[in-house]
Amino acid sequence: MSLEPFLALGLLGAAGLSDLLGQSAVLLLNRVSPRRFLLCLSGGALLFVASALTWGLGLYVLAWLFGLQLSLLRCIYLVAYAHVPQLAGVLVFLPHFGAYLFQLIRAWVFFDLVVAVGWTTGCSLPLAILCALPGWALHFNLTHLGWTRGPWRRLMGHP
Repeated sequence: MSLEPFLALGLLGAAGLSDLLGQSAVLLLNRVSPRRFLLCLSGGALLFVASALTWGLGLYVLAWLFGLQLSLLRCIYLVAYAHVPQLAGVLVFLPHFGAYLFQLIRAWVFFDLVVAVGWTTGCSLPLAILCALPGWALHFNLTHLGWTRGPWRRLMGHP
């Protein structure tokens, strides 16, 4: 049995955890309990992995629609390995530069995937962007805009 699926999931989990640790200053400022803090971090990392896997599934569907030769497992690997820059996500807590670093990392992950899709399939740059863009938008919305609503607010102790 190959270790690649476990490495890909581990990389996604570490990237999500790094991103959340960088943004955990908000949790500390809200004075959440240690239990809720750990629940938010672990739940957020799982949400990050799930949304990245959704991105891989979306990439697979679009690649199939455009006739590109990518398997589902290969799409998930490409998405996972594109998240390597996300390991520096813990640095987004830095004052003045954190917000810019946050945006830079998001763009870097997207462009890593575009390059990986283009290199792996030999397709054109516009086609690689078209395959990667919808999943990136969904991934960003699931992992960052979802924190302001729903069960995450209740978990942090807000009504």
